[in-house]
Amino acid sequence: MSGKLLLFGFDSLLQILALEAAVKPFGVELVPVARSDYNKPLAVLAGLDDGEGAGHPYAGGALGGRMLVLCDLQDQLDALLPELNRAGAGPDCLKAVLTSHNHAWSAVRLYEELWRERQAMERGRP
Repeated sequence: MSGKLLLFGFDSLLQILALEAAVKPFGVELVPVARSDYNKPLAVLAGLDDGEGAGHPYAGGALGGRMLVLCDLQDQLDALLPELNRAGAGPDCLKAVLTSHNHAWSAVRLYEELWRERQAMERGRP
C-alpha cells in the first residue's frame, strides 16, 4: 500500500465503493472511520500511532458533512484528487493531508478548522 485515505461521514456503501474503485489503481487503502472514533487522533486512525491516551469515544452527531484525510499520499495528490472528485468526493467534501501539524488532532477539530477556512475563503470571493 502506498498510503491511506480516511473517510468521515460517508454513510452510503455505494459512495464508499465508488471511492474504493477510484483509488484502487493507486494502491491506496480506504479506511472508513466509525463515528465513535471521531475523538481519536488522526495519526491513530491512520495506523501511525498506538493510540494510548486516545480519549473517550465520540458520542456526538455527524460532523456536518463529509471529509477525507489523505495519509502519506503527497506524491500522488495531482493524480488522485481528480479521481476522487469523479468518484463523488467533489467540492462539497472537505479534504486535508495528514501533517506533523495536525496528526494529533481529532476528526472533529480538523473538520472545524477546515470549515472555518472554507468559510473565510468564500467570504473573500468577489
